[in-house]
Amino acid sequence: MSSLGSLAGKAEREQRLLTRLNNAVITLEVDALGKAKDLQVTEQQVQQSRRELGDFIDRLRAELDERQASADLRSLAFRIRTGIKPLQDWQEDLADLSNQLTVPQPIRIEALPILEDVLSLLDTEFTDDLKHLYAR
Repeated sequence: MSSLGSLAGKAEREQRLLTRLNNAVITLEVDALGKAKDLQVTEQQVQQSRRELGDFIDRLRAELDERQASADLRSLAFRIRTGIKPLQDWQEDLADLSNQLTVPQPIRIEALPILEDVLSLLDTEFTDDLKHLYAR
């Protein structure tokens, strides 16, 4: 596969992942704010969002801890490792978030910015890939 095709495939995968994770975060935000019933968000949707985000966070933690190499998370892990926020703080925040996603109660409001930070980094990665793709 050409490098252009490879980059296009990566951008498409990132877009799908970003969309799924954004939807999951919105669902958990609605639940955390106590508005699930008002906005017709079902318990099944909340649980699916917890699983989706939990799986992603666990894979990211494994990549950051170097327990498991994941090609699709390598760039994100690099951004986290080289960013302003210390790696240990990220690891602690992600561990706390992972724990919150396993209990059957709404996620704490204070944890939502962590999810949003991760999605922001993913969005930056996606944008950079699109710039490289269209620069060719």
